[in-house]
Amino acid sequence: MSIQQQPAAETMDGPQRQPQSQLPPTPSVAHVTQRIASGHTPPGEGWQNYYGTGICIEVDTSSARFDGTPVYTTSIGGLAHHWLLTGTDAIYNSSPTGFTLYIRRSDGAHLEPADAQSNGWYVNWIGVDTP
Repeated sequence: MSIQQQPAAETMDGPQRQPQSQLPPTPSVAHVTQRIASGHTPPGEGWQNYYGTGICIEVDTSSARFDGTPVYTTSIGGLAHHWLLTGTDAIYNSSPTGFTLYIRRSDGAHLEPADAQSNGWYVNWIGVDTP
């Protein structure tokens, strides 16, 4: 099939071109498989002392079955006092099967695993893996 051009129409202002019909663009095909998963740690469990200044937790995300290392987003939930924490979104050692968070109090006060246990702190996480 070919597109035929029409001759220009004459007007008092000179020749006018008629709009040419345009073929629609050829759609491209993208094949992207994206895995999005989320979870949380058990409240008050898994927290360890970190050099006496804070606490840390290793978060296991292996149940998500990520193919590559995803982009993780985190927050801390709990019964009380988790608003005092800093480092809640600073992710270390990320891999397809997990990551580590190092937490301390924003006012510099002492923090230990017993604080996380008594306040029921847990880590919420979302992982987005784009192979």
